[in-house]
Amino acid sequence: MKSKSLTFRIFLSTFLVGTLVYFLCAVFFISNIYSYFERKIFNELETEAVFLEHYIENSDVSELKKFDSIKNRITLIGKDGTVYFDNMVDASKMENHGLREEFIAAKEKGSAKVSRYSSTMTDKTLYFAKLLSNGNVLRISCDQHSVAVLVLGMSQTLLIMLVLAIIISGIAAVWTSKKITNPLNQINLENPEDCLVYEELKPFTKRIAEENFEKTQREELRKQFTANVSHELKTPLTSISGFAEILKNGGTDEKTTKDFASTIYEESQRMISLVNDIIKLSKLDEKSISMEKEPIELLGLSKEIAKILSASAKTKNVTLKVHGDTGKIFGVQPVIYEMIYNLIDNAIKYNKQNGTVEVIIKDENKNSSENEPFAGKTTISVRDTGIGIPKNEQERVFERFYRVDKSRSKELGGTGLGLSIVKHAAKYHNATINLSSKEGEGSTFTVTFCS
Repeated sequence: MKSKSLTFRIFLSTFLVGTLVYFLCAVFFISNIYSYFERKIFNELETEAVFLEHYIENSDVSELKKFDSIKNRITLIGKDGTVYFDNMVDASKMENHGLREEFIAAKEKGSAKVSRYSSTMTDKTLYFAKLLSNGNVLRISCDQHSVAVLVLGMSQTLLIMLVLAIIISGIAAVWTSKKITNPLNQINLENPEDCLVYEELKPFTKRIAEENFEKTQREELRKQFTANVSHELKTPLTSISGFAEILKNGGTDEKTTKDFASTIYEESQRMISLVNDIIKLSKLDEKSISMEKEPIELLGLSKEIAKILSASAKTKNVTLKVHGDTGKIFGVQPVIYEMIYNLIDNAIKYNKQNGTVEVIIKDENKNSSENEPFAGKTTISVRDTGIGIPKNEQERVFERFYRVDKSRSKELGGTGLGLSIVKHAAKYHNATINLSSKEGEGSTFTVTFCS
């Protein structure tokens, strides 16, 4: 779909607003002027009625024909509605006016002001009726054009004003769009906050600056990640290449050959684990996981993982406990599985002999229903009695390839990506992760899912 230009949008807005305001003002002005002149006419009719009232009471009614200067219609109506006199029509041929609105109102109130539209609605007749002392009613009336006729008469002027509105709106739109776009075109995208811009554009330049900063950080992280991956791969590859070269040249006894083959196998497995972790992180980073979210029970899944890792725990005499609530959440099961697996695996690896690992699931503030079975907050905590993490290093443990104890981590077969996977898995599910640890006493990782 082709987008409209800024100039056109400003023109359209300016024209529509200007036209609307203009016509509203025109309607207000015409209606007020019309009402004003209507009041003036009624006042004139009343003045004439008061003058003629005194004349009628002291003279013959037929003498009213002498008043040529009075251009308004004069009608004298008897008590029963019979028309005695009319200066424009033969009174004898006129119908009884006893049911006329102005006649009835004048008889009741002493005087009345009434207006009636013609059958074509183009003209309106204004009537002023006054009750005389003898019980007759004097009525004076005149015609007035309706508002529709006035507007029609002004149509040429209104059309000219409409054309002027189009021209002025076009000029204003071009000028305004240039005024708006010029500061935008002058923004230095590398240092947007150093530019002088309108106050309203400052959030925009600030956002660009933030995105530039984030881009720089991502680029730096990418470089660090590439360097770390290269380093992590180079070490096992060098080892594999060296042992393979020795085996290739021959001359080693059976025991040495087995040792070399075992080392090659271990190093290759370490590389496979590293590559697998990198792939997992990349998928989480790009949110390219195609699997749909589904209902998951954290308690059952944690028990399943604990069972798989029980052999690893047994070698260190680590007691593994899983307990708590059902822990219903909505998520991608392989990703949640990987997150819990890494947390428990780390808790076992970095634990002490005869230590414990405790997995606790809690359902907090659950108000679940048939329509919303996963409402509320669910937490899973993995607590160990291991070596703990120094306070100054706790913020960095989720960084890729960061190891608190590098030598021990490599001895245990870690890739340095486990907690990064945990962090990204939590982020993928809009969950938060919290670390509480004391050196020499153990650590507790808590992931909180909110729905």
